[in-house]
Amino acid sequence: MGQLELTAKRQASWSNTANQLKSRLDRVRWGIFVLSVLGAVLATVASQLPDSAARRWVAIASATVLGVAAFLTARLAAAAQVGGWVRARAAAEALKREAFKFAARAAPYQDAQTAEDALKKERAAIEDGIDDLNDRLVEAGKPGSAPAAMIAPTEYLARRVKGQIDGFYLPKAEHYRRMASRLRGAEFFLALLATIITAAVGVMAKHPVGGFPFDLAALTAILTTVGALVLAHIEGSRYDFLVTTYRATARRLEDALADLNPIPPAPSPEWSAFVDRCENIIAAENSSWVAKWTGSRSGPQGRASKA
Repeated sequence: MGQLELTAKRQASWSNTANQLKSRLDRVRWGIFVLSVLGAVLATVASQLPDSAARRWVAIASATVLGVAAFLTARLAAAAQVGGWVRARAAAEALKREAFKFAARAAPYQDAQTAEDALKKERAAIEDGIDDLNDRLVEAGKPGSAPAAMIAPTEYLARRVKGQIDGFYLPKAEHYRRMASRLRGAEFFLALLATIITAAVGVMAKHPVGGFPFDLAALTAILTTVGALVLAHIEGSRYDFLVTTYRATARRLEDALADLNPIPPAPSPEWSAFVDRCENIIAAENSSWVAKWTGSRSGPQGRASKA
């Protein structure tokens, strides 16, 4: 197995690992969100019930649900779990970057006599930084997105540059924009409803609900809490950041493509300069993504990397 094929295989495994870790984190985040909302509702209902066994049971249910949410946050959504996903994805993207540069015969892999050794060293440097994640590694059952064979310049443009623009950055940006828009719409509705209820409370002290006096003002507490949880979920998921950076990166890659006329031969200094420009654009987005999630400035071994 050649160095490029081995790099592509390792990249697929780390990408698969990152995907599974991210999927679990997403499920945990949504679970925490739902439990937090449910706990807030139960706590408010308990505060309005008359002193009885029913009130105690509802209060116990609220405390239990909120406790489970706190437990999941501490055990499954803590910095260590997020860091594992980020580092696995960073390693996968760093390996993909080197694989594309090698396959496209761009610097520092333009010399066929030294390219194999250079790629081997680069791969080792990337993977040495994530040895502690080997217990989470999930082997890929199919090829990943990194090339396993040499590619022509036109294929690099199609797979790496245009593929990132049209197959990742733009559709992902639109997906996250829609998610944020829907959640903000829900928060706006909750805030509006809370305002209406607050105004109504000014002329209504109590209103019978379910056969017992229910303070309408308590509903505003539920709505305000749920609205705050929605906004916290948007911020925690980095939707706005992802939309902004993905669209900016797509624009920069489109500019690089527009400046490429004609396509230079590979290998050549001109071709290496173009590949380096594109990879640096992607690496800059990768680095900002890692920094947003971890507070660091780079991926494994100081390399900018991404999700």
